[in-house]
Amino acid sequence: MLWLWSAMELGFGLGAWGLGVAAVRLRWQETSRLCGLGSLACCAVSLCTVVFELARYADIEDTSAFLDTANAFRLAAGVLLLGTLVLNAAALLLRSRRED
Repeated sequence: MLWLWSAMELGFGLGAWGLGVAAVRLRWQETSRLCGLGSLACCAVSLCTVVFELARYADIEDTSAFLDTANAFRLAAGVLLLGTLVLNAAALLLRSRRED
């Protein structure tokens, strides 16, 4: 069952960046807003699954797994969040430049 949480984290993380790239590429279409919102939603779900997995480690009192993965989760979460925000900011800037 642990592989399912990891697959969800990775899938939603890749979905966040994929939808962010789609929002940048579709900047002149109405669907770019939906892609941007979907990107942020996928990022939030991916980060929530990380928190749930860490909470599961705490519940089963597996401190070694918690300590081994906490720094990696922190780095991955920061990269995911930063990348998602940069892609969505770029899409927003390109869209606002078109509307001027």
